[in-house]
Amino acid sequence: MTASWAGIGRYAQRCPSPHNTQPFRLRVIDDRQADLVFLPQRGLPVADPLGRFTWLTAGIFVEICRIAAHATGCELEAVWDWTPMYGGGDVETPQALACLRLVAAGSAIDDFDPQLILSRRTSRLPYDGSPVPASVIAELQGEAARLGHRFETRSDAAAIAPVVELNRQALFHDLDDDGLRTELTRWLRFSGREEDLTRDGLSARCLTFSGPLLRSFFLQHRFWTLPGVRTVVGTVYGATMKGIGTIGWLRGRYVTREDWVAAGRVMIRLWLILTRAGFHWHPYGSVITSETARANMVKYLELPAEAGEEDMVWLLLRLGTSPQPPLSHRLPVADILLCAP
Repeated sequence: MTASWAGIGRYAQRCPSPHNTQPFRLRVIDDRQADLVFLPQRGLPVADPLGRFTWLTAGIFVEICRIAAHATGCELEAVWDWTPMYGGGDVETPQALACLRLVAAGSAIDDFDPQLILSRRTSRLPYDGSPVPASVIAELQGEAARLGHRFETRSDAAAIAPVVELNRQALFHDLDDDGLRTELTRWLRFSGREEDLTRDGLSARCLTFSGPLLRSFFLQHRFWTLPGVRTVVGTVYGATMKGIGTIGWLRGRYVTREDWVAAGRVMIRLWLILTRAGFHWHPYGSVITSETARANMVKYLELPAEAGEEDMVWLLLRLGTSPQPPLSHRLPVADILLCAP
């Protein structure tokens, strides 16, 4: 393990991942080469059997490593192995997704300040209702277009209200499905002690939810989804979405593993632009993974018809300003960086 990869690992550690599963490792070969390794035990084979959002997160991970390398005067090249995830139903064997190589560029490469990677957070707190300024939206749209995607927004109540409802519907979709609920529950951290021990997962603290109530909600789900109780839960959950001033979505080609990785690059670069401008966002992942909710979103927002996955809405989010959100725990950098055998 070298200083170069150790420095990059500090930023790779903060890579966002679905349910904060942190499924990637850097297997260091030498001072210039490392493998990107996926741990299927930290994947989501039920919610994401094709690995669409796991490949997307791999794209985020590599782009974070590339931005960190640029600040040190190195380019980072990636040669991908597009072998499908969970081949033959294997959810145990680690899988090398890419070979990464650092190439000296002679001087720092113009890119984001890596400090933005450490400052970036997901805010699930109520927002203050202020729309994101047009100048920031234009910058986000320009970057998305440069990378072959479209970023679109709306700030009117007629668009925001259906999005809150769609997110509520997606929550119950996941809760009503035994497989999805079991998989998600595995990654929930109901107490500070549990969170401190595992250093991963979705904590009640970051979800801004009572730990005992969250535990009951998932482990006694039959009670909480009774017709009358279900309405109350939906109302309480919807209240956490207060103050939305702007909603946004990304659309573009989302067909192959290469597309999913490329989408991850788009996502993190827009996120860092927003962080630099002093704003937060909150991706509505469940709306996108539920095809019914995603189709309803396209209908409710009266978006142009999709051309299948060639022009697919693949990310929905709210963005704006909120109090400083809590920082989720991460595994130690030493756990992210592996020495080759």
